[in-house]
Amino acid sequence: MATDKYRILYVDDELGNLNVFNATFRREYAVFTANNATEGMKILGSTQIDLIITDQRMPKITGVEFLKWCKAYYPDSMRIILTGFSDSDAIITAINECDIYRYIAKPWDSEEMKLTLKKAFEAHQLRKDNQELIADLKEAKESLEQKVVERTAEVMRQKEEIEKKSQTLEDQNYLLQELDNEKNNITSMIVHDLQSPINRIRGLLELFTMENNAPFSENQVLYLDLIRRNISDASRHIRNLLDTKELEKSTDYQVPLTKTNLSAILPSMLEGYKEQSMKKKVNLQFENNDEDVYVIGNEDYVNRIFDNLISNAIKFSPKDSNSNVFVKIKENGNKVSVIVQDEGQGFTEEDRGNLFKKFKKLSATPTNGESSSGLGLSIVKTLTERLGGKVWAEDSKIKGATFIVEFPKYTDN
Repeated sequence: MATDKYRILYVDDELGNLNVFNATFRREYAVFTANNATEGMKILGSTQIDLIITDQRMPKITGVEFLKWCKAYYPDSMRIILTGFSDSDAIITAINECDIYRYIAKPWDSEEMKLTLKKAFEAHQLRKDNQELIADLKEAKESLEQKVVERTAEVMRQKEEIEKKSQTLEDQNYLLQELDNEKNNITSMIVHDLQSPINRIRGLLELFTMENNAPFSENQVLYLDLIRRNISDASRHIRNLLDTKELEKSTDYQVPLTKTNLSAILPSMLEGYKEQSMKKKVNLQFENNDEDVYVIGNEDYVNRIFDNLISNAIKFSPKDSNSNVFVKIKENGNKVSVIVQDEGQGFTEEDRGNLFKKFKKLSATPTNGESSSGLGLSIVKTLTERLGGKVWAEDSKIKGATFIVEFPKYTDN
């Protein structure tokens, strides 16, 4: 086997997939195969591998778990995961925690795989060259510090060399940024592609419910409710991921600000959460002085802010305990505050340091099997600040969490 070939480790519990991959790419690359993660670990311990490709769904050790281990012990190897669209949580975890180069849907296409391997090894070589350049720069800098007094001419020569290498490093960093952008685009593509099947599932579920003439049993009603809840959770996660990507791209976007009536928006939103809250026996309480309260805002942004805060308050409220979620409007001079308060688990001092950070899950857990992406509060903070407002959390006099969103008050002047 030629020693100058790039080395690929392909891990899959399906022997047929291993044989097809080996037959397809063994002439161009040095291919190593393993039937499970444990065998893959043994190969990595004895052979330098440039690229690791693993299936997600494997017995005992999943693809994500295997790639986490690979990242810890063999960080220089590129990583690719193979899985289906239904494994959205695994895809998100692989992107966020395993630093994968690419996600590929199964069954993979040979031409797409060929192009992916080519780009992966280009990125691998780029990373290697970059590390060598950084090492060269460090060595050159140390040499300059030692010889600056006695060898001025040599210092100048090396300075010119450093400047050239710095330019090369800048060029390489630009290319790495392009690769990072490509990874972000892949993430966005995955999220967009997940929307359609979820919408189809929702439509089929409602069609099934309407066309079923016989009454559902108690268990069937429970299962249908669980399906609807999981569809809603998936839709909310997708919306949050799309919001995060949109906000990252549009940092210079000027939000159109208008006269926004909180007294109309908030009761309407609470009405939309009425069925969900009743099923958990959570009471929604709205407090206002019965007058219209206007702020300088944007109706879409305001809806997205309080959709996250109110859904979180219900999600983390105790089930079947007749607890309350309060939404209060308070006017204070030229400011208007909206207080969202629940009687749930609250948050710890450690949580305070992670509030409003992306992909940071706090100590509290949902009380009825709901899921959480760790994006909601970061989106709330970004949207609020773009409206010229502020958001913060305060200790609650009762058990639970209290969030306050403050907006500039609208006046006719």
